[in-house]
Amino acid sequence: MQSCVFVFILSSNPYPMKPQLSDILCGILLVFLPCAAMAQPPAIEFANGSGPATNGSSLGNQVITFQDNPFNPTTGTYTPLSTAVTATFAISNQQYVLPATQNPNGGDISFGAGNNSTGKTPAPSQLFPAMNSISAAMASDFSSTPANIGTGMSMTTNYAVEVYTSVMGLYNANVPTNGIYYMANLTITFNLPLTDPVIHFVGLGGFSGALGFSTQLTLTTAGLTMTQLSGSTEFSVAGGGTQIVNTSPTPTATTGAGAASGSVVVNGSSVTSLTFELYVRGNGKTPVWATANEHVGDAWLIAVSAENTLIELPVGLTSFTAQPQEHAVDLEWTTATEQNSRYFTIERSQDGFNWSSIGQLTAAGNSQEMLQYNYVDQKPMTGANYYRLQEVADDGSSVYSTIRNVNFTGTATSISWYPNPTHDRLTLTSNSNLQSITLTTLDGRTLQTGEGFGSGQSIDLSRYPFGIYFLIIRTTDGQSQTAKIERN
Repeated sequence: MQSCVFVFILSSNPYPMKPQLSDILCGILLVFLPCAAMAQPPAIEFANGSGPATNGSSLGNQVITFQDNPFNPTTGTYTPLSTAVTATFAISNQQYVLPATQNPNGGDISFGAGNNSTGKTPAPSQLFPAMNSISAAMASDFSSTPANIGTGMSMTTNYAVEVYTSVMGLYNANVPTNGIYYMANLTITFNLPLTDPVIHFVGLGGFSGALGFSTQLTLTTAGLTMTQLSGSTEFSVAGGGTQIVNTSPTPTATTGAGAASGSVVVNGSSVTSLTFELYVRGNGKTPVWATANEHVGDAWLIAVSAENTLIELPVGLTSFTAQPQEHAVDLEWTTATEQNSRYFTIERSQDGFNWSSIGQLTAAGNSQEMLQYNYVDQKPMTGANYYRLQEVADDGSSVYSTIRNVNFTGTATSISWYPNPTHDRLTLTSNSNLQSITLTTLDGRTLQTGEGFGSGQSIDLSRYPFGIYFLIIRTTDGQSQTAKIERN
């Protein structure tokens, strides 16, 4: 039997850009995976060895390679991914360029730097330290995936990129210390698309004497918003899901005592790039940002994690699709090569755990040509149908394909919901009678149930916090759909 190869198929800004300014099934992936059956999905994370081991200050791009955490939310067990997935951090559009006496590279925003109370240039710091290197944040402030609220991240074994927001440019410009100032852009680029990536921020906040200040961020990537998963009391998502803010009136460098730390999920499928505008907010407790013989700023960390949608495909199996066709499901797959293959068993499951064979096709045996196979499931189950292939070799060994999911409702039933995102009320329409609805949180807690809904009726979401919810809609003819709802 052939060995296996892994393929990744990951699936109103109030601040003007001026120097001063006061369908759910695990998201929409390129493939469908059985998220409902994976209460604790594996994760990809930043860990020791994922990034550079040197110090800054640096303006160069920082490239971090994700590690696999198959036992998420348990931490400390990380292995390389067979197909490398990377995140590249880049600083651009600096608004304040420092003289060489304050930073030889001129960067007011840089990687791997820190405060220097006895000199004009920033102190060197690690470019990629452990998450406990600054600010004393707790692991419970962070969430490895949307399914693991407040769990899954380790302050000692998870690592992050260090960013330094110097306030010396503001000092040089002699701007008031009670404003909010645009500083630069930070862009994160992924070499493969991610679905619902989770961004972690550690230690947004600093001080100089009585003056408190904090870095704040605005997500400017079109069509994307953020939802807070967890965080310290100072950490908040604002601006309709586009801003990361420190709400403390007296920012400091310690989480829980004036510094903000936490995790957000970026709501989107096939995310390849995120751009943040970086700002500094001062609380005006002193008239100047620093003194001439020191270097002061806000050192903070940023990291990324996501659910691991790593797909295992037998070598030679180049595609596998499942598509509803009238009242059946059409399964098609293609092999580029085959070696000693005997047959394919087609398996189906309703929960993603318990599988049964629904058919078998003879394989080519040995081939170096592109071959196509087809099987039609004439009697799919109502609701979720998970499909996988078992490729069996002449010696009896076998490997499994990726899993495909079809939420089969046939062609008779149509259900829609709007508006989404919504602020208060969500309206449901259907050409079939609605039997019941169930509203749940991301971690599966039931918030609201109802029966006997008619098409055109609505449900009230105003009592719930802003964020992402699941709505399970059932009709009287036995059909079921799950909607991903955002309240903002």
